[in-house]
Amino acid sequence: MPEIEGYKVVPLRVTPDSEHCHSIYMKEHFIRLMDPNKPKGRTLFLLNVPPYVTESSLETFFQNIGPVVSVTFAQKAGRDEDHKWQQKITEFSNIETPFSFKVAYIVFKNTNSVSRSLEVRSIDLFSPTSKESYIVSGMQLWHTQYMNRILDVEKTQAYIDEYMAAYDEKEREAVEAAKTSEADADGWITVGKQGNNSGFEQTEANIGKLEDKIERGRKKKELSNFYTFQIRESKMKNIVELRKKFEEDKKKIETLKQTRRFRPF
Repeated sequence: MPEIEGYKVVPLRVTPDSEHCHSIYMKEHFIRLMDPNKPKGRTLFLLNVPPYVTESSLETFFQNIGPVVSVTFAQKAGRDEDHKWQQKITEFSNIETPFSFKVAYIVFKNTNSVSRSLEVRSIDLFSPTSKESYIVSGMQLWHTQYMNRILDVEKTQAYIDEYMAAYDEKEREAVEAAKTSEADADGWITVGKQGNNSGFEQTEANIGKLEDKIERGRKKKELSNFYTFQIRESKMKNIVELRKKFEEDKKKIETLKQTRRFRPF
């Protein structure tokens, strides 16, 4: 079996009489950063997987070698690329998996399954007894794709109910948040707090303490304003006195000039 840069090269056959086959490049998956979804020693990495190959077809083949835990695809090799392959794809979305060449990760239950997989002479995606291919194609594929577009009524209604419940909850939270930041006629803003401790208990004692605090704050503000007024008045009087003295000094200088007694030095 040929090998290229550490990869085992094996043909991919979809029927027993396949003559011109795609080549699959296989090796044991290993990276320095540990990935719990692709455990070291139990993960097989496949490169150049054709678009028509499915997870179930690969799982069916490799189950003959050893128990398979999972089969995942990715656009390219990388730690989180397999998550990107499936992201935003749900039963109710119009997004489909890319129909393109890809890579595959086969996770086995036992470590010896990886070494046994690297010894196969070909990957046969057909039944060894009936010779029926695991790959759905032609009219059967079109029929399957058409049937998948028809949604189950009960599942669809459950999905809608769940979505609307989440939407109503967000709307309710938005209304509550708007109330906490809305000022009343006197300019007061109601400050709310979410969670178990959503605010103080409105008992008579607590209300009395709050009123006393407000009254102390009002008196302190009035006293501060009174002191500010006194300081401003004192400054105004000082300015008036300085201007009055300045005018008197000017008159004295004029008088001295007229009597020729002015001595600047």
